[in-house]
Amino acid sequence: MLSQLLKSRILMLLSCLLLVSAVPFFFVNIPASYATPLFSALWDCGHIVFFSGLVFALHTYVDFSKPRAGVVLSIAVFVVGGLIEVAQAYTGRDGEWQDLLRDMAGTWLGLFWLQKSSYKIWFGRVIAIILLFPTVLPVYKAAKAQHFATQQFPVIANFEDDIDLHGIGGKVERSNVFRSSGQYSLKAHLTTKQYSNVSFNNFFNSWQGYGYLLFDLYNPDTQPLDLVIRIDDVQHQLGDNAYSDRFNQKLHLEPGWNAIKIPIDEIQHAPAKRLLQLDEIKSIVIFAMKLPEEHDIYLDNLRLQ
Repeated sequence: MLSQLLKSRILMLLSCLLLVSAVPFFFVNIPASYATPLFSALWDCGHIVFFSGLVFALHTYVDFSKPRAGVVLSIAVFVVGGLIEVAQAYTGRDGEWQDLLRDMAGTWLGLFWLQKSSYKIWFGRVIAIILLFPTVLPVYKAAKAQHFATQQFPVIANFEDDIDLHGIGGKVERSNVFRSSGQYSLKAHLTTKQYSNVSFNNFFNSWQGYGYLLFDLYNPDTQPLDLVIRIDDVQHQLGDNAYSDRFNQKLHLEPGWNAIKIPIDEIQHAPAKRLLQLDEIKSIVIFAMKLPEEHDIYLDNLRLQ
């Protein structure tokens, strides 16, 4: 009897520790230095961990074999989870209703896997597992993209594989119409908004030891096109986004292919009061400002040398 009581208390303590450790996932932003797509996807799993642990902690006090208990718990989690998403708007984070789906998935995982197997219980388990897919799939894609990017480095992107599109922002697609190498390039559509861009946000390797950032840009128009490239590191994104604290350079594109070659030394020494951190590059953004009409550009063979 004593050993059973001790075991119960140990399990309860572990459940409480699990709940406490998962609280930051609700109200704390991911540190910028760790905010890779994979880490972000794993961070979102904290909702599942918290509510699974919550059910586990409650099951010694509540008989979840009674359907009413499960219904009341589900409604309570739905209400509380919704309120948490609303509260996040006041703590510097955006509320995401996908998080509410994760809350319910964690609750039902704990609820149905703690009970003895039956056809009804297995039905609930299957539903809980299905609810996990919107969370597990981004983790898988982010892990695959990170592995692929690490394997092909110092090539950053050559667009020969769909996975190269992971983490790219803007209105983009792979294209085989114009390319400087291989079978595909990246087609980016630029609009007439004040700022229209294509951004690369997946960087996992240090740029130290390389001499140049190179890529090819194709301008399909008959007139030149002026763009700007900016490169940010972690420290810049943690700061006040000052223009003088990052790398900025104008790109004058003549019609046809333009080979861009930027010395890494210029990138590193671009900030006015410090050196840009080559081991913590966070984004490359190529953008246009107030274009008089919409344009397509093609980018290929983004790499270090």
